[in-house]
Amino acid sequence: MYRVKLHICLTQDIKNKLEQYGKIPPRPRFEHKFETLKDACDIPTPIPDEHQYLIIASEDCGLNLTELKKRIGENGFLAIYAKDTAKITSEQKEAADEIWPQAANLDVFYFEKALNLIAERKEAWLQKTWLQTLINSSPDMIWFKDMDGLHLEVNDEFCEVVNKPKELVWGKDHYYIWDIPKEIYEQTDYICVQTEDDVVAARKTCLFDEEVMRTDGKLSKLKTYKTPIFDGETIIGTVGIARDVTKEYEYLQNIEHLAHYDQLTGLANRNQLDAFLDKLKTTHMSILYMDLDRFKQVNDEHGHQAGDKALVAIAELIKEIFNDAMNVRIGGDEFISIFTDGANMQSIAPRVQILIDRFFKICQENPLFNGLSVSAGIAEGQIGHGSFDLLLQRADDALYRAKHAGRGTYCINPWEDFEQK
Repeated sequence: MYRVKLHICLTQDIKNKLEQYGKIPPRPRFEHKFETLKDACDIPTPIPDEHQYLIIASEDCGLNLTELKKRIGENGFLAIYAKDTAKITSEQKEAADEIWPQAANLDVFYFEKALNLIAERKEAWLQKTWLQTLINSSPDMIWFKDMDGLHLEVNDEFCEVVNKPKELVWGKDHYYIWDIPKEIYEQTDYICVQTEDDVVAARKTCLFDEEVMRTDGKLSKLKTYKTPIFDGETIIGTVGIARDVTKEYEYLQNIEHLAHYDQLTGLANRNQLDAFLDKLKTTHMSILYMDLDRFKQVNDEHGHQAGDKALVAIAELIKEIFNDAMNVRIGGDEFISIFTDGANMQSIAPRVQILIDRFFKICQENPLFNGLSVSAGIAEGQIGHGSFDLLLQRADDALYRAKHAGRGTYCINPWEDFEQK
């Protein structure tokens, strides 16, 4: 994939080694160019990525080796060909990648060793470049951790989510990166750190549903794959890949909500009512059946927006006053509230009157609702197979009587009537 021109530069006092080194073949994807070096300024700067330097200099060549190392960059290789190691200064030792003691028959050995090291560095660079390109191409968060939970490498998406550059992520733990103090984290339901232990114990890839708090204070739901990294049989770290499924989760929640709740009022719909009845275990039930008086007139005179506002207003009262009931919009301006936990007609009736009075006051204060009121019917009885519809019909009968009694009131279908039938 890559091609590298390796400039092999020898200082003047050891240029006699050029012929010997010139017989050594280049490593794959490398080509050699031999040169003698008279001055540090002979090294051009900056150096393109496809050019690298191997400089071989004696300890007493008279050149500034620190400057030479600076010019060839971190990918360059500087070797000191030491005639007398005692003459090597501390500055030269710091600048050099290797020191080659002058010894019979070892020149080629050291030279080939340097070529191998340079080639291995380039191959390591290629592998890292491949890795970085791969993980940064992913829309998912990717990270590598050691066994102490410190992040060794992350991709760009990870940095985007945590709002930190890689320099502030490398070597840091979960608490620092997500800005959550450890003591606060331990009081939450977050499981990100614990799942690291789970995947190590399982010694295989595991899938987790996790939740983290972003730096903007919002919660993100993650679908996370975590995999142990092995050195032989020993686990030395983990790699994680997390997809933010918050929007998908909210979308599914919204679909689920729309399937079971009325979009306008937020009350349960018929689907939710059916699910409620399927799970119902009680044998006693009270049903309150309500609808709005003269609702069609409001729609005809002021439009459906006014009608919708009236429906929302009555729904809010129903949710507030009958918060212990299953409240359902069964269609149009018709609502039912189902009581199963010890409530009876005698305890429900006063609350129905409160609903009627409060809705009447709302209608008086809003010209669009002029003429509106709410009528209701109450029935109770034993519930068995197929009896819910019969009880609902009895509550509807009571509602019908309330409307004929002048609207804006309620009627009760007594328990005795049901028993006699």
